[in-house]
Parts: sequence; structure tokens; C-alpha cells
Amino acid sequence: MKFKTGTPLDKLLDGGIDSDSVTNIYGPAGSGKTNICMLAARENFRNGGKTLYIDTETNFSFERARQIEPRFEDFMKSIFLKNVYTWKEQHEAIKSLADMNVSLVIVDSLVALYRMEIDDENYQSVNKQLSTQYSILAKLARNRKIPVLVTNQVYSSEGKIEMTSRLISRYWPKTIIELKKTRGDNNRAAIIRKHRSLPEGRFVEFEITSSGLKEIGKFKLF
Repeated sequence: MKFKTGTPLDKLLDGGIDSDSVTNIYGPAGSGKTNICMLAARENFRNGGKTLYIDTETNFSFERARQIEPRFEDFMKSIFLKNVYTWKEQHEAIKSLADMNVSLVIVDSLVALYRMEIDDENYQSVNKQLSTQYSILAKLARNRKIPVLVTNQVYSSEGKIEMTSRLISRYWPKTIIELKKTRGDNNRAAIIRKHRSLPEGRFVEFEITSSGLKEIGKFKLF
């Protein structure tokens, strides 16, 4: 089963993100991660669904929500927006997900507070907690057949761009999409880095507009 996000990712992924697994979108700041999350919540609203949106960086913009959805007040009523400010709060919020009656779960970003929390002394315990959070999200998606969308940040290592918590963040999701800034201030590329059935490297370019995301160009290998 596919869940349409209302973005160019739907064409890239042959219909949308999978409804029984975790999809991880990663990229630098300003690459479009939160835009995709908000548009997925909008699409869920337009289909009569409810969304749990865990915001760890206060990135959810009410102004942007008004731009992308004319029925702003009804749209916001369809979202359980939960702001968390510490790693402990995030861990507890994800552990309590089983009690929520929603058709889409979004965590934007799963690793922002992780990066602030982790150090040389607590490395093992914090990584274990991150794995536990991924495990809960994956089990929720699988058992309830609902899509889970998480975002991830990046860092530079020896000239390469890597996901934060790369090994853990690559193991649990069934789909991983990298976002990159391309030519033009508002142009981006979404590239498949992991998928159960689609080729790695397939990508689509898009533009961030006032009303959402608009596809530009055609599929290529990146």
C-alpha cells in the first residue's frame, strides 16, 4: 500500500511512501524536509486522516500551513502537534505512540535532540534509545499499516555527506531519500538511497513554491 504525500516523491516512489514502514528523509538545512512533512500532513487531512506530528526543532510553520492549505483551521484540527524540547521528552513521546489514533506519524527531526544529547560517556545508552525509538516506529507502521515519516540531519565526513547516526538510521527504515540543493535558490533533488523494490540513485528534481513543491526535469540516475 502507498500513501500519497502530495509531493514529487509520489512519482519518484511509484505512488507514494509505503504505508507499513518507516521512510527516512535526510538532507541539509533548507533542503525541503519540513516542507515534505507538512505537505504529507496536508494530503492526509484532505483524505480525512489525522496526523501525529512530533516537532523537535520548532520547524512547523503556521504561516506555511496557511499557504499550502486554504482550509487552515480545519487542517490544524487534523494535526496533533507535539513540540518536544529534550531527548528525554522525545523518547517518552515516541514510547506513548501506541495510544494515538492517527493515520500518519511524522517526526521532524528524529536526531536533532540526539545530536545535542550524545557525548563520549553516554554514547552507548543514547544510541540504544535511538534504536528503541526506531523499533517502536517500525513496529507501529507494520502492525497498524500506517506510514511513518521521519527526517534526519547530515554531517560532513572526509568530504562526504552522511546521515547523523548513519548505521542506525540506515538499518530501520525501508525507504531512505536524500535531499540536495541544486541549481537555483528554490530547486532541490530527491534521490533514492534505499528502497525495497526501486533502484538506488533514481531521483527527481523539484522547486519549492508558495503552494507546495513542483516537479521539474525528469528521472535520471544521480
